[in-house]
Amino acid sequence: MARKQPQAKSSIPGLSVVERVILYVRNTRRSADWYSGILGVPIRHQEPGWVELETKGVSLCLHSGRKSGRVPELNAVSFRVEDFDAAYRALQLQEVGDLTEPFSPGPRLRCASFNDPDGNVLELMELPKGVDHLPH
Repeated sequence: MARKQPQAKSSIPGLSVVERVILYVRNTRRSADWYSGILGVPIRHQEPGWVELETKGVSLCLHSGRKSGRVPELNAVSFRVEDFDAAYRALQLQEVGDLTEPFSPGPRLRCASFNDPDGNVLELMELPKGVDHLPH
């Protein structure tokens, strides 16, 4: 009989909910058509360079990259946090690799990116209170 592995507790406050997975694509319209037409995943929100697909649980987002972004060709996993400042300070104390300065890609949205040991892009994000839609 298999034993249950103890769940690891994050030392970063509230860093336990994956909010979205961002797939960087060359053409968001073409990719959105493929995901919705071929795979049957409905489009929840679409604007130039950004598409959110309607999935249960984690948001699957298609992104054409930020013109000033530091690593636009890598995919990213975003963690929603309730207290951005506390989570950001905890990442600084842990000396997490390539932690960016906080940035705001949309109104009242706060983010910071960092890398895991293999170079995968991870992101902290804090939405305004009462907002459940992720602006680009």
